[in-house]
Amino acid sequence: MAGSAKRGKVVVFVGFLWTVQSVGRLCFAAVGMPEGMGQFLDTPISYATSVTLFVMFLLLGVLGLAAAFGLLARRKWGFWSAMLASVATIAFDIWGLTIQFTAAIGLIVPTISIIIIYMRKRKCLPP
Repeated sequence: MAGSAKRGKVVVFVGFLWTVQSVGRLCFAAVGMPEGMGQFLDTPISYATSVTLFVMFLLLGVLGLAAAFGLLARRKWGFWSAMLASVATIAFDIWGLTIQFTAAIGLIVPTISIIIIYMRKRKCLPP
């Protein structure tokens, strides 16, 4: 029972982190829209870069919410979608660092997720 409670806390913690980050990304996408993502940046960007940021924020937001749902529902695909979302988010935010240094903030949740859920993979996956 204690192991199950600990597993539940780990899953809920990572699911909460992904929910918060994903909702944040979706809010930025909704407010910025394809042409206005540059309003959040310190440097001017092209329309193509703004559209790329919009699409990626939208995709990573949806993928993150799906991963959080899968983790909280204790589905095997939830674990793997969280790992995929983590790797994709890290790759996107490393690219984002070339535009603005504050993109490093987006690396926090996926890094924590990879460390926590991979190190405790047996506790996160359903039996």
